[in-house]
Amino acid sequence: MKIAKYLLITVVSAGLSVVVYAQQPTASISQGGPGTAAAMNAEIPEDVYTRENIIPNKKPIPYPYLREADVMWSKDLWRIIDLRQRMNYPLRYPEIEPIEHRYSLYQLLLEGIRSGEIMPYGYNEFNNPFSEPTSLKEVYKAIEADTIFGDNGEVHQVNINGNLVKGFYVREKWYFDKQHSEMRVRITALAPLIIKPKYDPQTGMQLPGFDKIIPFFVYFPECRNLLATHSVFNPNNDAQNISFDDLFIQRRFASTIAAESNEFGNRFIVDYVTGQDALMEAERIKNELFIMEHDLWEY
Repeated sequence: MKIAKYLLITVVSAGLSVVVYAQQPTASISQGGPGTAAAMNAEIPEDVYTRENIIPNKKPIPYPYLREADVMWSKDLWRIIDLRQRMNYPLRYPEIEPIEHRYSLYQLLLEGIRSGEIMPYGYNEFNNPFSEPTSLKEVYKAIEADTIFGDNGEVHQVNINGNLVKGFYVREKWYFDKQHSEMRVRITALAPLIIKPKYDPQTGMQLPGFDKIIPFFVYFPECRNLLATHSVFNPNNDAQNISFDDLFIQRRFASTIAAESNEFGNRFIVDYVTGQDALMEAERIKNELFIMEHDLWEY
């Protein structure tokens, strides 16, 4: 009995020793101790968890295979993304310089053109914006950038004012896929829209109205690799990083219809109606898309 009591006391004492030892600090808190040095030399983590969704390594989701026989109906539309709308702020900012490797859409497209990953096209035809390839020098000339070129044509310095970019033109194709019984859309072209005050070339005085400049077009499928590897700010959830490609594929942007394919093949809505009538015309085209999809079903 005494032996059992002695063993019990020994086990309890050993357990208390382990608890007291575990509560002792493992690093010195004195000035110049190992804890302070480790904090000074170690890299401070940016978040409370390890991010495994690495945007720079992402690949764009491939388009589903589409046969010509499956396209029962199609329509080409132009949209304008107004960067002054709050939903489109992630595409607009930062305007001047990248912030923490985060670009605006305009800056990212210019970086892709500089690196040769994206081919720019000059705006020439309404129905075929890719008929006239252009160069980086012509793009800088169109946006009137403060550019310094070398003797061999290389660029030494470029100062670009992103404040002048007020929107983007998006050319897309809507089609009904009868194989999946679904109305689908694919973006085919993307172009920045620069709006500048109008000045008299002789007197330099500002005139009424504004000049609209489309400096270049890009082929959207060619840009998807670049867009998929750069993140865009998600205003609703900091824990969910999305790429520019995700934003366009998931259609997380606000836009207004600017034109549709027509028999003239050369005009936008604002070329024949203005003001509130232009907005009503855009809504009419949008409603026709809904009616077309609705009428293809039988109840």
